[in-house]
Amino acid sequence: MVLPPDHADRVIAQQRARVEKVALAGTLVLIASAGWWLLPAMDGSVEMLPRMGPVVAIFVAALMLMDLIDHGPVQRSRIAIAAGLAWPMVVALAIDSFGTGDRALATVILILVAGALLNHWRNALGVTLATRRLRAFSGLVGAALGIAIVLSLGLDMLVAGAFAVACLGLVVPDLLAKDEDHEARQGFGAELEAAEARMLDLRSKNSGLEQAASLIQQARDRGWKDPARGMVLLEEAEREAERVMAMAVDIDAIRADALDAVEKAEAIAPIVEGPRRAFQMGDKEAGLGSLREAETLYRVAKTKAGAIEDNWQAAAESISTAEKAIADKSGAATNSVLGILAAAKEAMDAEEPAEALHIANAIPAHMESLEASTGEAEEAIAEAEAALSAAEGELALANAGRLEDAKEAFAKGDAPLAKGLADSLAREVRETSDAMQEVQRALRQKKQISARFPTGSAGESWQARLIEVEAAASSGEWATAAKSLTSLTNDLQSYDA
Repeated sequence: MVLPPDHADRVIAQQRARVEKVALAGTLVLIASAGWWLLPAMDGSVEMLPRMGPVVAIFVAALMLMDLIDHGPVQRSRIAIAAGLAWPMVVALAIDSFGTGDRALATVILILVAGALLNHWRNALGVTLATRRLRAFSGLVGAALGIAIVLSLGLDMLVAGAFAVACLGLVVPDLLAKDEDHEARQGFGAELEAAEARMLDLRSKNSGLEQAASLIQQARDRGWKDPARGMVLLEEAEREAERVMAMAVDIDAIRADALDAVEKAEAIAPIVEGPRRAFQMGDKEAGLGSLREAETLYRVAKTKAGAIEDNWQAAAESISTAEKAIADKSGAATNSVLGILAAAKEAMDAEEPAEALHIANAIPAHMESLEASTGEAEEAIAEAEAALSAAEGELALANAGRLEDAKEAFAKGDAPLAKGLADSLAREVRETSDAMQEVQRALRQKKQISARFPTGSAGESWQARLIEVEAAASSGEWATAAKSLTSLTNDLQSYDA
């Protein structure tokens, strides 16, 4: 059987409705009993005032009955406080009812009720120190009311004194109760006062103790609830104060050292601003008391100044040398070198001379590579010219334009492109010349080749292949003709074998 999703909620609602009905019925019964108890006083047969006490108690019980429906923490606390207020008064009524017969029965019942109230009061409000304090104050009020009732009844003073001692004896231990951290809290309080006194004395003589003072404030905020954590914060504040005091002695020496480095850097490169800016920020932080940040900034200023002092002059000279070396160069091949030179200048503008020097030192190697590629391109063009001049007729004319393209690329400074064009041209001219010589030599022996062909219809296919070789040679496709001739020769050798 599948239950609907809201089955649990509906069952809880039904149970709550039944409990509310029972509580309402109980409330009505209590109100009716209070009215029944008060009814004889309405016609004057008995005095009204003596009967008002039980009536008030019954009405209070009727109101408290509604707290049993939810019975949450707040409701349980109210019921426990009411029990603490009520049990001394119930004991006082039991003392007043002491006697024989029905009075003895009434006394026993009242004592049982008082015992139940006392037991619930002590159990419900006895978990933590805060609940014990609440139990003490509610019990103190209840004891005062009970003592007042006993005294108003005119009982023997010995009985009244014993009653008062019994009630107060249950309350006083709760009033004097201390939690398990009481001693630790006392020790923390003494240590906190001493730490605050030391901090006031130190701050009157030095600055930069804001962090330590903040730790002491955190200890004050958290230490009363957690003494162990408070003691840890106080120890951290003490260490921070000692560190700041030690740093205050060294900060002047660090500042003087940084200032000397900054002035040396500015003497070498007056245009730089980074070291001086970091140094001034360090002075600002020191004035605000942040000695740790001031020390860091002073060291940054010294580091930047040291880099400028060590590398600025060398980087500037290296960049100047590279500019002179590339001044008479032009063409696409020099663009990469110009890009490297621009990167070195950008590093100098960013006040990073070490990086600029590293970049500028790479320029000579690029220049050497560029010069080497230029020489190789010149040699390749010369070889292409020689190969082309040795070529015959149409072959030389057909490739003259490619040689001019290579020379034009070289003139524009694109040595790698010029070398590639010239090498390709020389290689193709040599290959074509070799193919032409081979084909021409074979065609001069055409009759000897044809004589090796088979007779009849089988020889026609061989003859057609030889004609293809002649046609390719006639059209100037010497490479194709040489390839076809090689295939024909190989097949003919296989046929002869």
